[in-house]
Amino acid sequence: MRSIRLILGINIIISFLSVYGFQLFAQSYNFTNYSLKEGLPQSQVREIYQAKDRTLWLGTFGGLSNFDGREFTSYSKADGLVSNSVTSIVEDKNGQIIFGSERGINLLHSGKVKTIFKGHEVSYLNKDQQGNIWGISENKLFKLVKNIPVFYSIENRAVTMLSANAAGELFVAVNGKGLYRLNKNNWTLYHAFPPDFAPLYITKILFDSAKKDKIYILTYRKGVFVLEKGKIEPFFSDKRINIYHAIEQDSKGNIWVGSQKGAYLVNNKKLVLYFNGDNGLSDNQVEVIFKDAENNIWISCFSDGFYKYEGDAFIRYNKFNGKDLPYPVSGIAEDRDQNLWIGTFNKGLLKYDGKNVEEVNVPELKDRNIYFVYADTKKNIWVSAQDYGIWKLENGKFKQVLKPERFVCSSMMEDRDGGLWINNPMATLYIKGNKIEKITGFDGYSSCLYGLSADSVLVGTSTGVSLIRNKKVDKQFKIKILEGTYVLSIIKHKDQVLFATLGDGIVSWNIKTNAIKKYVIADGLNSNDVYSFAIDNQQNLWCGTGRGINKLTFNQAENRYQIFNDNPMIIECNQNAILNYKGNILVGTISGLIRCQTNPTVENKPNPLIRIRQVNVFDKNNKANDFQLFNVAATNQIFKLKYHQNHISINFKAVFLSNPQAVLYRYKLVGVDNDFSKPVPNTEIEYSAIRPGSYSFQVLAIANGRQSNIEQFSFTIIPPFYDTVWFKLIAFVLSMFVIWLIFYLIFKSREKKKDQLEKIKTKEQEKIRKQTAEDFHDDIGNKLTRINVLSEILDKKVNDDQPEQKELIRMIKENAGLLYTGTKDILWALDPQSDNLFEILMHIKSFGIDLFHNTGVSFKMEGVLPKHSKLHLSMEFNRNLTLIFKEMLNNVLKHAEAKQVLIMVIETEHNTINILTTDDGKGFDLDSVERGRGLNNIQTRCKRIKSTFQISSVKSKGTTTTISTRIPVTK
Repeated sequence: MRSIRLILGINIIISFLSVYGFQLFAQSYNFTNYSLKEGLPQSQVREIYQAKDRTLWLGTFGGLSNFDGREFTSYSKADGLVSNSVTSIVEDKNGQIIFGSERGINLLHSGKVKTIFKGHEVSYLNKDQQGNIWGISENKLFKLVKNIPVFYSIENRAVTMLSANAAGELFVAVNGKGLYRLNKNNWTLYHAFPPDFAPLYITKILFDSAKKDKIYILTYRKGVFVLEKGKIEPFFSDKRINIYHAIEQDSKGNIWVGSQKGAYLVNNKKLVLYFNGDNGLSDNQVEVIFKDAENNIWISCFSDGFYKYEGDAFIRYNKFNGKDLPYPVSGIAEDRDQNLWIGTFNKGLLKYDGKNVEEVNVPELKDRNIYFVYADTKKNIWVSAQDYGIWKLENGKFKQVLKPERFVCSSMMEDRDGGLWINNPMATLYIKGNKIEKITGFDGYSSCLYGLSADSVLVGTSTGVSLIRNKKVDKQFKIKILEGTYVLSIIKHKDQVLFATLGDGIVSWNIKTNAIKKYVIADGLNSNDVYSFAIDNQQNLWCGTGRGINKLTFNQAENRYQIFNDNPMIIECNQNAILNYKGNILVGTISGLIRCQTNPTVENKPNPLIRIRQVNVFDKNNKANDFQLFNVAATNQIFKLKYHQNHISINFKAVFLSNPQAVLYRYKLVGVDNDFSKPVPNTEIEYSAIRPGSYSFQVLAIANGRQSNIEQFSFTIIPPFYDTVWFKLIAFVLSMFVIWLIFYLIFKSREKKKDQLEKIKTKEQEKIRKQTAEDFHDDIGNKLTRINVLSEILDKKVNDDQPEQKELIRMIKENAGLLYTGTKDILWALDPQSDNLFEILMHIKSFGIDLFHNTGVSFKMEGVLPKHSKLHLSMEFNRNLTLIFKEMLNNVLKHAEAKQVLIMVIETEHNTINILTTDDGKGFDLDSVERGRGLNNIQTRCKRIKSTFQISSVKSKGTTTTISTRIPVTK
């Protein structure tokens, strides 16, 4: 248990101002000191300047240093400074830091130092409204023109001071004359000094933040004067001060004055506070007092580095009558007379009566380890002392109630029935009247107690939390999230029961809904080690942690606690050493008592400011091509990187000088991430193997519930030529073309093979046709000829008086002749030489001539040209076209009673052929005539050869038929 209650150490000693009229011991004001051990290059800070990125630039006797609230980056003669004694600093309009020293002027840009003037000491530097840099060297005024000092003389007098007001107007003090103001590159008198004031040496002037024309004038020996309404009057001086060095005004309008022995806080011409080594500052010379953009006051103390004033929201009491009392406070309680009883480790029990602090002179309690101090409902004080058991204060005297056991009792609680619960690591004791009950059976070592209801008590242990119901441990009760967790304190706040844990932050349990929530560093806690709880008069929850004190308020809208961590103090608190006392929260720590104001004055501080400091670009192909980018956000441009420069690291830093430890970062890479990351402390993010495309890295900082600006770095990774849209499009088109070409060649190959097969097949067919025609001609033709011959012989042998036989012989001869004629058509169609349009038309012409021979009908066919022989046609086309015209010409012969028949072959405009057949016969009415089989056959055969058939006829005027073919004609 002792290891739990004894705390490891403290980093920064901070003390606070008392309010509400009570004083505990002696009090120290709240300052944080930065010196050599924190990284300051030299302990004598001569100048403080804040740049646009809100970092502080410090001029020391050891060189120039930049401070971002956590780290120092320093430059000295080894880096190129003409002198390590830096006296003045200013930032030009290009963001370059220009600083004067005892030997000249240097310029700092992107981490590199350049000398622009080498010679005498430069004591002041400032910037006018146009961005020009002015300075003072050996009481002479100069202006930097192209980084060369050009000196100006004013009344041939010494210039002792250079300053600017809020509007950026420059003023100088001219010894023996007055204040001059820069007006369009001319220095004009602003206010002449009266004779009694003129000889005073002026080192600084300060423009009042509330009154534009009110100016505070700091003199070297005579203190502070005020210039208002044309008059100069004394404002502040102190007999203890021989030399005045610094002046500043805080956000509340108070004037701070730095002297050779500490700092003074003045309000309305009255000394309010004197800061020195006895109350948190230093007895050394205060060289500079500076107010930053967040309204923090910074004070440089000669040989002690510099300090930041942290305000008076938290006050630490660690002295009494000049005696240091930095004892670990283990318990605090208030009796019925409002006396405070304070338990400590090693120094026993202390009593504070509102005026004095005294050690309780009880041998068993003096110089002992006190493990708790408790006040019951009647305000009786109970104390647990190591090796001496439990004691109770009655009638002004302490009386031992319980003798010591093997283990020390570490906590105490009174239930609603007046029963007292006291626990040690192995058991819990219940005391009521003269009866004592011991309760065991819980897991782990007992650490704290809390009365949940009339019959139920929660016990925090080293393995979680147990429930004692009706004096027995309830084995069914479990809070799973706390299993295996060391619980150090328990409190009920509204509907929430909160558990302080060692290493797991705060766990809340809603006793109505059973909802469980957890709060850790990422939510704003100073530490995940939480030791104590208390509730103030405004129902805010306070907790002491391993790294300071947090205040929590419950946000009803979000149904969770909001944590405030605006206390920069790093100090470790003790377990259950906390008390709501006179409207303030007192917290016991390892080195004294801390008082927390529950309603401190809240200053309107700006949000954190974040900057992307550097981008490192790595080339995966050649390390020699790695490079860095600076001020990427300020350039507001999109950087283009090659595809092999796709590994980058981005370094960023937010400045929040009010509480730099509270700063966390959220970032995202637009194009990869959908939302910002969870808050993290990392200040550098690395991305590797980024695909080509356009991206924007965005980062913001959060601190004390405030969000910074969003800083952005936009870049495009240019894809390789083979990964561009045009290349992919061309590749796709080429691929499609290649695929088409392959299929085309395959198709053409197949077509070629098919054509070859067709040609072979056609040749074979032609061969077969030719052979068939020859065979048919030789075989059938000879047989038909023999039939004719035999018929003629038979006809001669049959007598004329046998007419029937004669008629049969005639019919045999006629049919044989007709068969022979038909056989000629078949043979002609079978002959491959007939498969062209010319032969077909000539065959039709021959047929027509033969058909109309000796019939009295004149037959003509026109338009048959030799070139038609080039139009090769299939045997099917040949056969059908021939049969179509045989049918038509036979119909003309049988039915038309025509005198003339004309067939014309006409080439159309579309290079196809129409064949017209015209007769001058009797004609007929197309609407009334019944179509016979002949016309139907003609229509059918035309469809077979993909041709159209049209007929027009007028009674007594003949008939015209047109066959339109799709045979292409090549001219």
